[in-house]
Amino acid sequence: MQNLYNQVSEVIDDDSDFVIITHANPDGDALGSQAALYRLLLLLKKNVVSVCKSELPYQYNFLPNYNEIKNDLEWVKGKNKSYVYFCLDCADEYRMDIDFKEIKESSKLIINIDHHNNNTNFGNINIVDTQKSATAEILYNLISSCYRELMNEEIALGIYVGILTDTGNFQYSNTNYIVHKVVSELLKFDLDLSKIHKCIYESEPLERFKLIQLVLRRVEYVDSSGLIYSYVLNKDFKKLNLPLSAQDGLINLLRSAKKVRVAALIKQMEKRRFKISLRTSDDGINLFYVASKFGGGGHKKAAGYADKGSLRIIISNLKKSIECNIENEK
Repeated sequence: MQNLYNQVSEVIDDDSDFVIITHANPDGDALGSQAALYRLLLLLKKNVVSVCKSELPYQYNFLPNYNEIKNDLEWVKGKNKSYVYFCLDCADEYRMDIDFKEIKESSKLIINIDHHNNNTNFGNINIVDTQKSATAEILYNLISSCYRELMNEEIALGIYVGILTDTGNFQYSNTNYIVHKVVSELLKFDLDLSKIHKCIYESEPLERFKLIQLVLRRVEYVDSSGLIYSYVLNKDFKKLNLPLSAQDGLINLLRSAKKVRVAALIKQMEKRRFKISLRTSDDGINLFYVASKFGGGGHKKAAGYADKGSLRIIISNLKKSIECNIENEK
């Protein structure tokens, strides 16, 4: 990895124009990593723009430069420039929801930094470390090994948020002693942990509790497989005047139930298109395997995929996939 870090450092030192893209419907790791790298490049006097092709979750509006993130690459057109693109926390080139040809046409180099098992290594330089808890942890190693003297509170904040959220508040199985060592270094910058936690987990609009009511009302449990699932529809968000990011964390309510082996939250994206998030604490279940069957990905205990059809078909496919996985793991 150090050789790859050195390669990226040389690119950063030698070039002046950068674009940082993360995946659509971003989470804390995506936005935290983007914020940390953005601040680093600014300190190095680089021209840098952050891009995310979707609505930004309100829970992370305290991150540095949150309000400066652009929604597309329209600003690139007609500039006759080539950029170094950093693609963060993207398992493949489609997760950005931006035409990859458009990126390649305006790029001189693409650097792919990620921690997902199914990364397609689509970059010219690929730093993919599936042993890391978060993309933010990989960025920490890059910055601490090549730019340690530039580490500051804003960079540490972005990295901390990425690790905090992708480890589920340090509860998931990807939390280990190395993660805590990294966090102990970040805390040297006097991060306001209470404020961070309040912004992410305790700043919900009252209407969100009506959304929780709907989700709990729709809960179903499959005794044979230990699957618990529920769903949210586009009309729910419109009726309650909530952004899509209001569903963040709802799956953790489902996975907290006793006897549950797999929790699934089905989220409508379009009329006949749904995104399914999966979580488990069961060592005998591989959710990455389930998600990959639908072209999705993630990790063994946290994964996701998209499926098309009616809600009834989506639920049927989900049940069959979980049951099949349990049978294969026996």
